[in-house]
Amino acid sequence: MAVLDQSARYHLAQLGTLDHNNKVVSMGNVLSEDNPILGDMPIYPGTDKLGYQGTRETSLPTPQIIKVGDGWDASKAEWAPFTETISMFKDRIDIPRDVLRIQPNPGRKREMIRQRHVEGFGQGVANHLIYGTSVATPEKFDGLSVRYTTPDATNPVNPTNGDYGVYDMGGAGSDTSSIWLIQWAEDKVCGLSPMNDPQAGLRMTDEGLQYVTAENSKSRQDYRDELEWDLGLKVEDYRAVARIRNIESALEDIDADLWKKIVEARNNMKGSEPVWMYVNSKIFTHLDILTADKQNVQYSSDNPYGKPLLMFRDVPIRKCDALLETETAVAAA
Repeated sequence: MAVLDQSARYHLAQLGTLDHNNKVVSMGNVLSEDNPILGDMPIYPGTDKLGYQGTRETSLPTPQIIKVGDGWDASKAEWAPFTETISMFKDRIDIPRDVLRIQPNPGRKREMIRQRHVEGFGQGVANHLIYGTSVATPEKFDGLSVRYTTPDATNPVNPTNGDYGVYDMGGAGSDTSSIWLIQWAEDKVCGLSPMNDPQAGLRMTDEGLQYVTAENSKSRQDYRDELEWDLGLKVEDYRAVARIRNIESALEDIDADLWKKIVEARNNMKGSEPVWMYVNSKIFTHLDILTADKQNVQYSSDNPYGKPLLMFRDVPIRKCDALLETETAVAAA
């Protein structure tokens, strides 16, 4: 097998071009269709089987202005090492043989059950991508909410007193939500797969017919599938993520203050890579309704997928069911 270096990039929808395992291709398609944030995320190989070790710039170099004929010093950036964890997500599908035997189309029934399991599997991964934490469980990677909690604009390259890219809407209680803007790229934010894994860490294995212990402690025969995804999250550039937090879930409309925060967050992002916005179902509905007025928000097919997407200026808006309306508000620093 050829060695996959750091230039290798995967998207779930592209697995068919990388591997001929039809089950993996089908699993990737379901994951990306039901959880757009997983389909949008590029996935790069880690530097190890279950991790990534890299360096992050902590300060940017600056030029010098000199007199004609004078010399000058080399500028330098400062760097700090960081590590990321690749977590092992697993699930198992057991379907009693007799349940399938009495179906008019057993194969089709089994595939439908698989797809529902994969949908739930993907929802769990997307939820962890947002809210996961390694506290007390070091085998888990930290999600975005753990990394972006407190506003701090003092040092966008290496924030020390909080998280650059966090914007507050002033909500309180345990019924708030967040909007996320993410700039996916290898040197900004991306997913991680194990080194030299041609399937982006994704596997679906048909284990065939097996004896299992039923609820009555007696044996029965089940058709078994194993679902696995070895996945991590790398944030190399803090400036590539923005969180607008503490949005009241009782929101009845998209007001001017929220628009200002979205514009500010988008305009503070650097680089030419596209930015994607992720919102929960309620906020997505409000934005969708605004398209009737054709103000700020509109549908466009000018995007990497070539399909109509809800857009805010140059930012595609994606509905992300993993985003809760029951976040506990974070007190302003």
